[in-house]
Amino acid sequence: MIHSRRQFLRNLSAVTAAAPLGVLAATQDDQAPDADANLRAQIEAHRPARLPSLPADFKARVGAAHVAGKYHCTDRPFLVEGAQKLIELGTRLGKFWFDPRRVASDYPFNRQWGQPRTLVELAETDAWQEVFAMPFATLMLEAEAPVESAWQNNQAGSFYEDVTAAYETITTWFYRQFRDRPVTVILQHWEGDWLLRGAGKPWNPPPADWQLKCERMQRWLTARQAGVSHARAKAPSGAKCRVAHAAEVNRVLDMARGIPTMTDKVLPGVELDLISYSAYDGMKDGVTLFKAIELIRKHARTGPLFGPGAVYVGEIGIPENEQPSRISERWDEWLGAALAAKALYVAQWQLYCNELNPRLKPPPAVPVKRAEDVRGFWLVQPDGSLSATGNYFQSLWRRG
Repeated sequence: MIHSRRQFLRNLSAVTAAAPLGVLAATQDDQAPDADANLRAQIEAHRPARLPSLPADFKARVGAAHVAGKYHCTDRPFLVEGAQKLIELGTRLGKFWFDPRRVASDYPFNRQWGQPRTLVELAETDAWQEVFAMPFATLMLEAEAPVESAWQNNQAGSFYEDVTAAYETITTWFYRQFRDRPVTVILQHWEGDWLLRGAGKPWNPPPADWQLKCERMQRWLTARQAGVSHARAKAPSGAKCRVAHAAEVNRVLDMARGIPTMTDKVLPGVELDLISYSAYDGMKDGVTLFKAIELIRKHARTGPLFGPGAVYVGEIGIPENEQPSRISERWDEWLGAALAAKALYVAQWQLYCNELNPRLKPPPAVPVKRAEDVRGFWLVQPDGSLSATGNYFQSLWRRG
């Protein structure tokens, strides 16, 4: 599963993140030192710690993910436990994985999931019904319908019709579920550059068929978006909710090194509701994150639901056990950059850490009991106490 590969991907990001920035700065006219100083001033002015009051919709725009954690703190179904904890901490934005084939491994504790066959069957399970009844204002769902799993292959037109039908059906279901509540549901996929290349593959040089791979991704995204758009157009008048579709990019700064990316080779060919950025290659500092968001905007085509330049930070996190210094300071700078860049949402990675400590041999048994058993992507530690990241975000959500 994707979660078991995340350690390798983080290490790769750390090695390559700094190199593109210099190239990026040298190849764009607006990246002179004075421009960077201006960006830093904007970021400082938007840092939550500097703001006398947070935006009114802050709790609906800034939240956290919950998936595949290596521990739990109650005997409730793991999905429900995490969703309740996010609400308790104060956010009203939750990001969850929504895949019928993987739900048992994504949310493994204290529940037997059976075998849901479709997105709708998954949505109608009692655990998901509990989550949908909670007072979230924004739900980000990493959705994958079983019918679309082979989109990277050469497919007939009927394949894309089935993908469209799956997303039209689940979008219609959400409009019935939430028609009387002001909830935004975003259906997105996981880090698209890794889906395009194969997880962790640098594409330096790219394979001979890279353009074909990009075209297939465009067809797949077009089919998903069509399903959401069709259902939204037929939604009951007066519905208070909205359902949107997003694509997620994650190796944005690779384009400055001449590497084909999803951002510059896929996004220009398909109109989407909005774009998610899994931002690990943009975490050098606030200026880097701001520039990466703007670079995505330069290439994206986003439709009328959110308007031009609709970008959000769909994943960003710190492994506290490996990078213990300046936790709150770094978060405040990144959130300042996201707010200054007018990112629509930010989802912190994540509630309970999903990565075991790679230095421990043999690996600790799951569920783990000690903080040192995991890398530290968390708001809540295995003993139930808040991490430094958790304390920082909770303080903001209590202000928001």
